[in-house]
Amino acid sequence: MEEYEALFTFAAKAGSLEGYLYERETIEPLSNWVSNLETMYANLPEEVKAQIRNELSTVLERTLNYGGTRLEEEIRTRLNNLRSSL
Repeated sequence: MEEYEALFTFAAKAGSLEGYLYERETIEPLSNWVSNLETMYANLPEEVKAQIRNELSTVLERTLNYGGTRLEEEIRTRLNNLRSSL
């Protein structure tokens, strides 16, 4: 596993655990989360994008599958578009 791919995998797992356990008074709209993901990915150096592309694609695919019919069409489309651009 390449350096950035391993870092991405670790950060994704740690972030998921934190998100699972974090107690919120209000829930931020999912569109904000997707916007952050789109912006952060776009600003990554090409070397990093190349190394995390496969893992990110897997994460997005799982998100789309787990979201099923609960994801709004706009969110589903944006996630699909990001996945297609990888």
